[in-house]
Formats: sequence, C-alpha cells, structure tokens
Amino acid sequence: MVPLRGFRLCVTFLLVVLPWRGSATDNMPADGNLLGLFPLTIIHTNDFHARFDETTTGSAICRPTDQAAGRCVAGLARVYSTIKRLRQEYATKNPIYLNAGDNFQGSLWYTLLRGNVTADLITALPPDVMTLGNHEFDHSPKELGPYLRKLQDAGVQTVSANTLVNDEPELAGINITKSVFITRRKLKIAVIGATYDGTAAEAVTGKVTFSNCSLAVLAKARRLKFLGVKRIIVLSHCGLDVDRITAKLAENYIDMIVGAHTHSFLFPPNSDRPRDPADVIEDDYPVVVTGPSGRKILITQAYAFGKYVGRLTVYFDRKGELKYWEGYPVYMANSVPQDPDTLARLAPWRAEVDRIGSQKIGTTTILLNHSNCRLQECTVGSLMADAFAAYYTNATFRPLTFVHAGTFRASIPIGDVTNGQAINSNPFGNTIDLIQLKGDAIRSCLEHAMVYDTSRRFNVMQVSGIQYTVNLSNPEYQRVTSVSVIDPIDGQYKPLEADKLYDVATLSFLMQGLNGFTWMLSGVNRRIGPLDSDLFIAYIGRLGEVNAGNLPGGRITITGTAA
Repeated sequence: MVPLRGFRLCVTFLLVVLPWRGSATDNMPADGNLLGLFPLTIIHTNDFHARFDETTTGSAICRPTDQAAGRCVAGLARVYSTIKRLRQEYATKNPIYLNAGDNFQGSLWYTLLRGNVTADLITALPPDVMTLGNHEFDHSPKELGPYLRKLQDAGVQTVSANTLVNDEPELAGINITKSVFITRRKLKIAVIGATYDGTAAEAVTGKVTFSNCSLAVLAKARRLKFLGVKRIIVLSHCGLDVDRITAKLAENYIDMIVGAHTHSFLFPPNSDRPRDPADVIEDDYPVVVTGPSGRKILITQAYAFGKYVGRLTVYFDRKGELKYWEGYPVYMANSVPQDPDTLARLAPWRAEVDRIGSQKIGTTTILLNHSNCRLQECTVGSLMADAFAAYYTNATFRPLTFVHAGTFRASIPIGDVTNGQAINSNPFGNTIDLIQLKGDAIRSCLEHAMVYDTSRRFNVMQVSGIQYTVNLSNPEYQRVTSVSVIDPIDGQYKPLEADKLYDVATLSFLMQGLNGFTWMLSGVNRRIGPLDSDLFIAYIGRLGEVNAGNLPGGRITITGTAA
C-alpha cells in the first residue's frame, strides 16, 4: 500500500498537472440512437441531516408564516414524492436509489428522537444501497447499532469499503460490506461504499476505524474488475475533492461516483431547470474527470438537507463502458407535491417533536446570533458558555469555559425562547464535563481555533471566564497575543499561567481531542457532567430574560487579516 504522505504528494501532482474539469453538458448522441446500450438511472440523496419537515430555502425551520406565504421547500414528503415519480418515469431505464449518508444530526427531530425517528422514516422508502456518513457516529456505535439493525431488517444494504468495524460490540450482527451487487435486466452493477476517513477524529466511533477513502475504493475496484465486473459505482461520503482524487486513481476500474459530505451544489451552469438562485454552483452536474488515459469518470452530489434529489441516467455499451449521460438535480421547490403516505408517517412523530419543542423557557431582548460564531465573539456562544460555567459555579469555585464555533447551528431571534430553539442552536447532545487543564494547553486550544480548517473557516472558541486577544496577521499558532482568566475568589481577570492547572468545563466532544484539539487529551481528573441542552435550557429559564445586562461582551478581541 502506498504510504499516505507519498500518496498525497502524488495527488498534488495530479491536481496541478492534469486538467480537472470537463464539460458536463449532456452528451447524448445527436441522432438519438441508443440502440444496444444499457441505460441505468441513478436517483440519489445525501446529507439529509434529519430535515424531515419542510424548511425555508436556507434549510431552517419553516414557520407557519412561511407556510402561508408558500416559502417552504424540501422536506421528506417532497423528497419521497420525487423519488417515487422518478422511479415510475424512468422505469424502463433501470432506476436505482442510493443514499450517500449523513441522515443523522441537524434538527430538533433528531436531537429529541435520535435514531428511532430516522430509521422509521428512512425505511418508509428504503434506498437500494446506503453508505455511512460521519455524523452517523456522533452519538457512538451504541446509537448507530439499533438504527442500522432496523435498516438491515428492512432490506437496506450498507456499504463502506474503508470502515473497519474491529469487533465493535454495538455493531455485532450488522452487515457493513465493502460492496454489493444490484441486478437490472440480468446485468450486475457493483456499488462500492466509502466513508469520510477523518470520522474517528471528529466523532465517537468506539472501536471502529477508517482507512484512506481513495485507496480503499481503488483496492476494492481492482478486485471487482479482476473478477470480471464491468460496471462499478462508488457511493462516497468522502467529499468532492477526495472524490476527484479517487476518480483519477481508479479511472480504469470505476465508472462514476455518487458523492456527499461537502454539501456541494453541482448544477449545469447554463441550465434553465428550477433551482434556488441563492445556491452557489460549485461545479457542473455531473463533474466529469478525465484521467491520464482519457477515460471519463462522472461525479455527482445533490447539495444537502433534502433540498435537491439527484437524477442521472447513464448508458453503457456491451463492453461495460460508459458512453452517454444526461441528468440534473431536481429542486424540491414549494410547488413539488408532498407524498401523502409520507405526510401521514410524519404526523405522529411531529406531534411528539412539537409537544417537547414548543415549551417556552424564557425570553430574549437581543438576537442570539450563530452566523458570526466562526469569525468573532457571538451572543449565542457567550450565553451557552455562561450556562455551562454556571452549572459548576459556587461561592469558591468557578471553572473556565470554552466552546468551539462548530457547535452552534441556529440563531435564536428576539422574543420568546422555546425548548426547541434552545436545542436547535446546539443539536449535538454532548455532556458538559469538568477537567483540569494546564494553561499552555488552554492557550494551544485557543490558537488552534484561529487556524483555518480545510474549508478555510475558523473555529473561534466562545468563552466564559476568559478574555483573549488575537492578531490574525501573525503566523499560525502565534496569533493569540494575550489571555486573561477569571479568579474564582475575587472575580478579577489575571494573566493565564502556562504551568498552572485550571478547572475547565466544556463539551465531551472536545474532551476527546476531536477537531484537532488534541491538547484536551492532556487534561486530568475528568468528571462527566449533564447534557449541554439540559444546562442551556435550565440557564435560560433561570435568567427568565436574556438581555445585554446579563450577557456582557468584550470577551474576544480580533485584529488583523489572515493570509
């Protein structure tokens, strides 16, 4: 096997030297002659993130006023009505339905009802094949196991060539294979799965580990070709850039990649098909990658949140070579009919979500904004950090608190605050644990948060009991210019001491060193705490009203510009 470092160097060469993009304009024959060709229609979804109910165009909760104005889109009932329609419309062109993962996480439905609601609603219209997304591991294999068993019982095949179960007891008896065969007109199509290989560093995976996406697909595709398989699809939850790499490496073995993870909006740029004009087109649909030998590999992805359903029809010749294709993502606009069977299936679940989620817990006179949390101090982050600190605070003890920006997923507008709004603002369900951490580790975490991730985003630490300044013009890991922390006895802020042990309350996610915050692993005397949502809800209830007086600012000062 190629060492990963060398592999990345090789990939860099491919990216620089070889042309990436080709036109994805439908390349159907001018004379319309498709005689002797085998058609295959791929219907695909990805990164649904528990958006079971219809949403706004921004994929947020669709409120009654939005519904009355006809502004609601997406939702499972529109997705399923579209899949059913496409299956009928393309019945003579061998339709298959693929789900590329990340069905978990992202709405109140999942936060309150987890895998139970997800399994029930996914199996209402089971995909032919599914792969695992990284968010399927957010709450450990203990949560994932029952979900996969229900899908398996419903006949859903789960594939992931680079997922190594390693005798994880919670996944015992669950069949996660590297590939499966789908038969249409007595012809076999192989589907190889792949899961984001950074999942173990960003989720709770137990004994489960992940090998390199591209290399795992390459190895399996080679084996299938050796066995005489002619038509191979990759169902990937690895991201568009990785899929491009995989297409280059495995160009002689695979035909197309149905992708996910990066929420990429692929769309024919000159098409007059319906779409949300606010969605920025990242590339053509499909992306066409031409390898060194001239062979073309197609890559698709259908954005995220149930906003689009992908449909691509391809035509193979008798040798199994892909000759022609046409297709586009179908926009789940308000005008798309909602499937009545799905609406009926949603109803009892919605009643339970509404019952729990609509309970008022307090009010706020200021916008608790999450949209700027990756750039600067933000109000929802400060309030949440205060809530976590308050739980542990007494007359002689006051922990420091920090929460990374990736935690915050929704803003809370001025007015009444409900149970559901509080949970939706941070839907991941972490515990808030107490740990002792040296000052230099705290500073390193603050520094790491001010370094771009692979999507060129910061992960700014929102804090309580900490004041710090940042100069983004400085080199990476030298940007935090000062840190002061509160003294639990006199309440004064004093300079952070590198070798001193401090009491820190933060997310169990960070305690595991995930998202690159490995300095957290040096902590000692960890104490497991309650759920984050429980503390946040209780704190807002105790305040009664959130206002500028009980939510002071001035915690983070950022200057300069990052290169």
